Amino acid sequence: METNLLAELHSLPDDALLTADEAAQFLRLKYTTLAWYRCQGVGPKFSRVGPKLISYRVGDLRDYASGQAMGDGVQRAAQAALAGRRRAASLRKKSEG
Repeated sequence: METNLLAELHSLPDDALLTADEAAQFLRLKYTTLAWYRCQGVGPKFSRVGPKLISYRVGDLRDYASGQAMGDGVQRAAQAALAGRRRAASLRKKSEG
């Protein structure tokens, strides 16, 4: 990945649209990792334009990279993980007490 391209991508305004390949470069991920995230319903928000064209808003990529914005799939996974930890802690307390 070329440093100049990465700098150019990061200098774009929040409403600029990137292809999936550009978004992967922006996040420093492999294209296949970003594709897997889409299939799993996790990762940054994206738009599907037609059957094959995927686009990402630069602002959404920035939010995702900073950990501030999560897609619905990520939120569900985080909530499920938290609920599991709470159940495990509750069971430990019951078995100890």
